[in-house]
Formats: sequence, structure tokens, C-alpha cells
Amino acid sequence: MQNSAIRSASSKVLAQQFGIPAEDACAGSLRSLIESQIIPRLLEAHPHAGAANSQNFDLSFKPAASDVATFSELCVSREPEDVLTFVEGLLLNGVNSDSIFLDLIAPAARHLGLMWEQERTDFTQVTLGLLRMHQVTHRIGFEYQSGPQNAGTSKRIMLASAPGSQHILGLAMASEFFRKSGWQVVVEIANTPSELYAAAKNEWFDLIGLSVSLTQQFGGLLELVTTLKQTSCNPSIPILLGGPAFFSGGISAQSLGADAIATDALEGVRIASLLVNS
Repeated sequence: MQNSAIRSASSKVLAQQFGIPAEDACAGSLRSLIESQIIPRLLEAHPHAGAANSQNFDLSFKPAASDVATFSELCVSREPEDVLTFVEGLLLNGVNSDSIFLDLIAPAARHLGLMWEQERTDFTQVTLGLLRMHQVTHRIGFEYQSGPQNAGTSKRIMLASAPGSQHILGLAMASEFFRKSGWQVVVEIANTPSELYAAAKNEWFDLIGLSVSLTQQFGGLLELVTTLKQTSCNPSIPILLGGPAFFSGGISAQSLGADAIATDALEGVRIASLLVNS
């Protein structure tokens, strides 16, 4: 069985990634942390999040426990499109989107906590699952409606791994540095370039940050970055590169079509602000 010290440390790390104070992370189990802190943050991605406390919803979808378990397991799989297909099927069948948030996504997040406590999943999978739930929540809110189409008062960044990277934890941690600096952050988990292009085209971002895990991915980066700039809703979008592939140096941002490279999250926030303000 997992000892209490491991569980406590894991809860603290997960809390940091979702912007939760350390003292709240120590208050109970991972499941209670998900219930009291993380689920409200998932719902914040919905543009009608204020309605999450309303009692006037037409809650037309009443998933069985097996449906919740299936959705949770999809969220920790390696195929994010399966998660979106599952939810899109519900929307096509006329299910109220608020019902999906409250009756499927929130219980599925709790179920991830239960899976952790029963040692049926590991910490990385829990983090991945919660990030995918956040992504689905955001997409329901903005992809099936129009997202922001122009620059606003807050700086917005899309953070994503270059297709082929599996740097999920690093991406989550980088997102928190940006949030603490006042950015609105969308974490995009995409397996293919076309998914990234669609996300960049669908709504306004002031900056795109790409995390690259392997130097072997450099060969396709120029095309990826160039096409992102061409398809972005923001025609002057700057692109910032980062991730383990750049730790050894020796390559310039310009050679990859990007505007800058950052080797850690703090540097990334500083450079991002300079790129946007310029």
C-alpha cells in the first residue's frame, strides 16, 4: 500500500500544478483535494462557470457509475481523441453541456482520486487525467461556441507539447508559473499538428508556448511553427519554445521559425512578457 508520506507529497505536487495553496493540500486525502479544490478549477474553464451553482439546469444526463468509470479511464489513456469523441457523442445526442460538467466530469475527477487510493493508477496518470478533463471542459465552452477573437485586457497563452512529446508534468508546472504571473492559460493536449492548428485558429492567444522533449523532433518543428503562425487567430502570434530538448543549447529559435527559447519556466514567463509587450 502507498504510505501516507508518499500520498501527502503527491497531493502537494498536484496542488501546486493547479494553483492550490500548500496548506489546503495537507487538509485531507487526494480525493478530498479533488473535491474541494480541483473540481471548481475545472469548472472555471467553462464560460458559464458562474452557473455551476444554479439549481435551474435541465440535467438531462444521468450517467451510471460505469459511464463515469469509463470516462475516467479514457482520460488517463494515451488517446485524447477518444475522450473528445465520447463527449462529442453526448453533445450530438442533445445532452446539456452543464449536465456534462456536473454529472460526468466532476464525478470522473472524484473517481480518479478513488483509483489513486486503490492503487489502480499512478500520480502521472492522475495529473494527465485531470488535465484532459480541463481541456474537455474548455473545448465544450469555447470550441462549440466562439472563443475570444481579439486581444483582451488579460494576456492569454496556449501551452502545448509538440506532437510526439510526453512532457505532461512539465507542461502543467509551466502553466502554473504563467497563471501566477497573471496570464490566462489554456493547456492543449494534442497528438497531431492538425489538432494544434485548430486550437490556435479557434480563439485569440497572445502567445503560444511549445514544449519539446526530444532533439529528434527538431526536424519537424520549422513546419509546425510556421503553420501555427499562419493559421493562428492572432496574425502576429509569437511562439516560444522550451522543454528538455533545449537544455544542451546549440540551436537558435530563428532556425526553427520561433521567436525565442526558454530553458526554464521562470525565464519563459519573463521572455513571454517581453514578446507580447513588444
